[in-house]
Amino acid sequence: MFAFLLMVSCQAPAVDYYVVTNDFVRVRAAPSLDGRSLVMLNKGHLVIKLDEKDGWTKIYFLGREEANGRTEGWMSSQFLAPETVAVNEALKKELVLADKGAELGCEKVIGNDFIQGCDLYLEYALVKGAGLKKIKVNCSAELVAKTFKGDLIPVPVSQTLEHVVTAPDERFSMNILMKADLSYQLTEVNLEGHRCRIVESL
Repeated sequence: MFAFLLMVSCQAPAVDYYVVTNDFVRVRAAPSLDGRSLVMLNKGHLVIKLDEKDGWTKIYFLGREEANGRTEGWMSSQFLAPETVAVNEALKKELVLADKGAELGCEKVIGNDFIQGCDLYLEYALVKGAGLKKIKVNCSAELVAKTFKGDLIPVPVSQTLEHVVTAPDERFSMNILMKADLSYQLTEVNLEGHRCRIVESL
């Protein structure tokens, strides 16, 4: 489950989405190998770039319960790639997923109408999957949440699931569950974009 609690701004800013390109990459508190290790992220994790310094990239991402509502730290730039580049390089013609749609549903708290959580449903189909036994799929999406004061908050989410393949053109689906910090008083959450890709196959 992902908490979506991000930096508030008066307008939704241009956001630089990046993808982790290796497994077990450390996020550190400072841009140095001596920096305290905060967490390790795996290949395919979606993050937002904040800054860059001496071969290190400052990022933030969802998925951990922190006091300020997000996890922020530094990662070696060699293990990050712009999200669009990483997706294009990872896709192989014989292992393409066909997008079959996405649906976002949110629940509000009774009595104050502020959003307490959302469920993002994604559906996709395997193209030319003959001979495959299993696939691991990563889906990422960009949501924009609106607060009671009118501020817009960019919300990147990412999740990876493994599927057993029983047919060469089989359909699959994924649910990404998110909860909101009620102190943000979110009144609206919209899906801006999404994509799913195969990151591993057997």
